Amino acid sequence: MEENNTRAADWPQTIADTLQQLSSISLDSVRPLIDSAVENANKLNRSIANGTLPQFSLRDLYGGYQNKNCSTPENECPPHCIATIRRTAMAGEQIIVPFVVKNTCSAAKTWRVGLRELEDINGVAAPSQPRLNKDAVTLAPGRSEQVLMALDLSKFRNGSRYTCEIVLREKEINQNICFYLNVGDHAATVVTPQDEQKYKLRWQNWQSHFYCEPEADGRRS
Repeated sequence: MEENNTRAADWPQTIADTLQQLSSISLDSVRPLIDSAVENANKLNRSIANGTLPQFSLRDLYGGYQNKNCSTPENECPPHCIATIRRTAMAGEQIIVPFVVKNTCSAAKTWRVGLRELEDINGVAAPSQPRLNKDAVTLAPGRSEQVLMALDLSKFRNGSRYTCEIVLREKEINQNICFYLNVGDHAATVVTPQDEQKYKLRWQNWQSHFYCEPEADGRRS
C-alpha cells in the first residue's frame, strides 16, 4: 500500500518531466527558423539605424531558398524558350546556324540535343528539314560547346516564314531554343560602273609608263 502511495506521489513530477522534454523537442525543431528570423530582424534594425532600408522577402526572413543544382524550381515550369535565334536567308542558300551550350551548374551535365519539325505558320512542314552535327553534349562545370544546325534552302521560296524548336533535355524536362527563319532577298549592294573611256591609257613616250587620260581642258580649242 505504501509503495502505491509513493508511485502516485511521483506522477506530478513524471508529467512535468515529460512536458519539459516535449517542449525541448519542439523548440529544437523550430530553433533554426527562430534564429534566422532574429538575425534578419537585427540586420534590419542596424540598417534602419544607418539610414538605409534593405529589401527582403519572406524567403530571406526564414533562411531563403537556394537552387544549387541547376534544377528546375519546384512547382515552376521552365520558360518555353530559354533562347531565340532569328535568321534571314535567300531561297537556294545553304545555311549554318551555330549555337553554344554552356554548363553553369556546379556538376558535370549531359544534355541530349534534338529538333522538332520545321513548319510554316499553317503547320505545313518545310520542303527540307534542318540537321544537327551532334545529338548530345557533355560538359564539365563552366565549360561550353558549339552545336551547328545546317539547312538547305534549295526548295524554299522567298517570302515564306518557318519556325522550329531545338530541344535540350537532361532527364525529364525539355528546354527549347526557338528558331525563326525568314526566307527572302538580302539587301543588295548597288554598284555604278564608270564610263570605261575614263580608264583608257595612252603611250606618252618610250621612257614613261601608261597614264590615265587627262581631264579635258576647257581652255583648249
